[in-house]
Amino acid sequence: MKKNIVYWLLIVSLLASLIAGCAAPAAAPTATAVPPTVSAATVAPATNTAVPPTVAPATNTPVPPTAAPTAAPTAMTAHDSLILATTTSTENSGLLKFILPDFEKANNVKVDIIAVGTGQALKLGQDGNADVLLVHARAQEDAFMAANHGTRREDVMYNDYVILGPEKDPAGIKGMKNAAKAMAQLADKKATFVSRGDNSGTHVKENDIWKAANITPSGSWYVSAGQGMGAVLTMANEQQAYTLSDRATYLARTLEGTDLKILVEGDPVLFNPYGVITVNPAKNPNIKADLATKFVDWIISLPTQELISTFGVAEFKAPLFTPDSTAWREAQAGAAATGAALKVTGKVTKEMSWTEAEVKAMPTMEATSTNKEGVASTYTGVSLNALLELAGVQAGTATLVLVADDGFTAEVPLADAQACKDCIVSFRNQGGFSMVMPGMSNKAQVKGVVEIQVK
Repeated sequence: MKKNIVYWLLIVSLLASLIAGCAAPAAAPTATAVPPTVSAATVAPATNTAVPPTVAPATNTPVPPTAAPTAAPTAMTAHDSLILATTTSTENSGLLKFILPDFEKANNVKVDIIAVGTGQALKLGQDGNADVLLVHARAQEDAFMAANHGTRREDVMYNDYVILGPEKDPAGIKGMKNAAKAMAQLADKKATFVSRGDNSGTHVKENDIWKAANITPSGSWYVSAGQGMGAVLTMANEQQAYTLSDRATYLARTLEGTDLKILVEGDPVLFNPYGVITVNPAKNPNIKADLATKFVDWIISLPTQELISTFGVAEFKAPLFTPDSTAWREAQAGAAATGAALKVTGKVTKEMSWTEAEVKAMPTMEATSTNKEGVASTYTGVSLNALLELAGVQAGTATLVLVADDGFTAEVPLADAQACKDCIVSFRNQGGFSMVMPGMSNKAQVKGVVEIQVK
């Protein structure tokens, strides 16, 4: 009996211990207690005045050890960026890389470039997904402004389009001066033609030329790529096909290697103007209207226009884009009013200067010159020798220095120039003059000539 009592007492004691153990967590201390296995020195203090021993205090404000470190401040904030939607030609040609650092540095801004076809760039603006646009399809730009998608449009620059093709030119369009007739001949021969097919400014221009030729291109010979200019040039080169390109992108591509040649150029319909547009800030509260306005003011300013006028000169001896902002045109008009469109200076009896109208009022003549691709073209202008005679070349002179409006110069032996009866100062479609020097080096064919120095 005594053993049973002891047995039951042990069981009751054991049960009491178990019950006490199970109840213990409910009586556990609050979260401010420090578990015995953790050093109290590493735990964040409950008050705001203590500084954890493991953190070197930089200020009087405590820094909890569990907080993520603060990132080092950057030079620019999220507001110091500008979204520029632009045609692929300004990107592929290298122009933006050439001029944008000037704007970014002056304004502590990063310009984020979206290079697409003009149609896509305008759609980005319409949807409020860009701050500013740089495009080249004037009819579409005017429609964009009329629909109140943009708040300001300005002329920026221009160049021209060219029809490219393989050197062998199986369609026989080389040297043609009418773009529509050349395209009609491509269709008639069913010569492979690679189109942008992306509603870009180039594609719009191509469609305008097809329309002028009364042709709707179709069939296996007509390849609609839906790609940017650089990709289309690659495709056309690989297939030895024809295509339409802006001159700047094509020339930039020649530095990388291409077999395509310029076959048709000079038709006024191939004129290619570019405009800049600020997007209506009502499209999106995130549009940076003030920064977009700064960009427009910058790109049409004289310093930037002068920068544009130098792009490509080192590589191609001529600019790839011609400045055309209102400020630039006014400056040029002012220069013409106070100075001359063309001068003969140096060792002459009387230095001469003429306005463009005065030169065009002189007796004209035609000259035919063949370029380095072997294409012969006929130009109209004024006899170089007639201008030299008006100035009166002095004895003992030996050289002519031809100076272009972009600063490019070329030297020609005076005796060679005087012996050339069909060397002329020709009239350019966009205004100004070019030297046409048949039989002389390509360097002598100076575009945009403004001065003839006799030395």
